[in-house]
Order: sequence, then structure tokens, then C-alpha cells
Amino acid sequence: MPANLPPQYFAAEKSYRQARTAAEKIEALENMLAIMPKHKGTDHLHGELRARIAKLTEESAHKQGGTRAQLYAVRKEGAAQVPLLGIPNSGKSQLLAALTGATPKVGPYPFTTQLPLPATLPFENVQIQVVDLPPLVADGTPHWVRSIVRQADLLLMVVDLSGDPLSELETVRRELAAMRIEPIAPGAVGSAEEPELSKRALVVANKCDAPDAADTFELLNLEYDARWPMIAVSAATGAGLEELKRAIFEALDVVRVYTKAPGQEPDFTRPIVLPRGSTVEEVAADIHKELRQKLKYAQVWGSGKFQGQKVSREYTVQDGDVVELFTSEIAP
Repeated sequence: MPANLPPQYFAAEKSYRQARTAAEKIEALENMLAIMPKHKGTDHLHGELRARIAKLTEESAHKQGGTRAQLYAVRKEGAAQVPLLGIPNSGKSQLLAALTGATPKVGPYPFTTQLPLPATLPFENVQIQVVDLPPLVADGTPHWVRSIVRQADLLLMVVDLSGDPLSELETVRRELAAMRIEPIAPGAVGSAEEPELSKRALVVANKCDAPDAADTFELLNLEYDARWPMIAVSAATGAGLEELKRAIFEALDVVRVYTKAPGQEPDFTRPIVLPRGSTVEEVAADIHKELRQKLKYAQVWGSGKFQGQKVSREYTVQDGDVVELFTSEIAP
């Protein structure tokens, strides 16, 4: 299958060839990955670009001193990676603790968070990685924050309802623009202009228990509700947190698929989590690339026309499907 790459991809490729530093090369490669259409024709190219990024990152870490560089890297784990973005004292660290049970350093003074702090948010039977980052400051955001934001699956833009959330949100937007990142609503399409990379985002309006917070949240909605979904929460009291967890999961737009061996029951506690629109072939690839190569067909329970329906490797799986994979043409 041909890759059918758009003109923007070749522009990013040109930037990669002209780049002089490892950081510039990684940026160009990330742009190429973001622009590249995702289908079977680009699988090999996708893997090749990921390998180049990994190699450049490793070489850069070696030059900078591996231990120091590793302090600022966060390996993506779970179903998705979701960083918290906000100005000083917006309550990000307390929000991380409330959502995940982690114990970050929390203080009433700015810049409490100096390093990335990942923690796990459980939602139903899915594990989502939430990452607290240092606060965004005009012209003062640490450069390494950019790489974490660019690899994220969803951004949580945190504002403080006891302060000036409109101004805070503008600061977050400006810093993202400086990273050449455009926050968009889940399901929306980014603009064709700068910045180059679009990322799904939610606005988390923290401290909804503060005096006059309801009126402030209403003003925030009037200004920005058409642009991003907004959820009012209180990390201190727990208000709105369950709504936020569901909003995060739904914004990721993923499906949960369960596999089973012949004659056995599926394990519903450990789903394979994939982007909506994924196929049986991609379920196999998530398990092992060799299984993907040998896969012939599958049986599906859940969304098929009948239970145990035989489907091809191109069949699109739905949330909650149970899949049994076959590497032989022998009929089930």
C-alpha cells in the first residue's frame, strides 16, 4: 500500500535534512510523525522514524550525561500519557495527588514541581499515565517540557478559579504556541497554519470550592466553551473528579479489546487499549509483531452480527469486543 504522504510531510523532511543539532532533528522527526497518515502503507516508515528519534535521544543523553538527561524523560506507560499544564500555583500537584493517589511535593509557593512526576490514574479497567510538569511561565518554561508535551496523547490545561483563569489560559496557549503546538478539542481538526502539531486538550478549572468560583467558571465558559471542553473540579474536596476521569477517557477516543484462547474465558481485567478505528491486525500487532505477520483471521464476540463471528484481519474492532486470533486457515 502506498504511503500517500502530504506536502507538509516533505516540508518537515526538508527541515530534518537541514537540522544541525539533535534537538532540531528530533523536532523535525516528531513533526513528520504527527503529519504522517496512519495506515498499513506507513507502518514501516513510522517504525523507522521512531527508531531515528530513539537513537538521537540516546546520543543526546550520552553527550549531556545520561543520568541528568534521564531525569527529564518520562517513558509512556499505560493506555495513554496525559500531562498537566498550568501556571505557578494553579494546583496541578494537588490535582495529580487527588486523581492518582500519588504524593507529589505540594506547597503554597510557586515552582514546587521541578521535575516531571508521572503517576497512574485508574479508570474502570484502564490505566492512564498522568504527568505533573513544572509550571509554564512566559519565556521561562524549561525546554525539556516540550518533548513530553509533544509525545502526549491528551493535554490537561489547568487554571485556577480563585485567580484569573482567562489570563492563565492565555499564558498556557502562548507557551504551547511557542512549542508549535495547537490545543484542540477532542474530535476537532487543527488549523492548517502554525503551530504545526495539534493536540487534543481539555480545560480543567481547579478550585471550584473557592468563593465566587461558579461565576468565574461561567465567564470562562462564555469565553472559551466553544473551543475546548471544560470541567470544574476541586482537588481539595474531590468535587468534579469523577466527571474529569470520564472526560479524560472519552477524550482519548480509544477502545478496549479482550483476547481469549480457544476454550478459555477472556480476562476482562486486562484489556488491550487501541485508538478507535483499529483493526484485528492491530490487536495482533499489540501482542507481538510475529503474531501480526502470521495472523489469518479472528473470531469476535461483542459487536459482530452474531457471537463468534469469523472476521478478516482488516475487521474494525469495537469497545468491549472479545477476540480470538487464528494463525491457520482451519475453520473454527
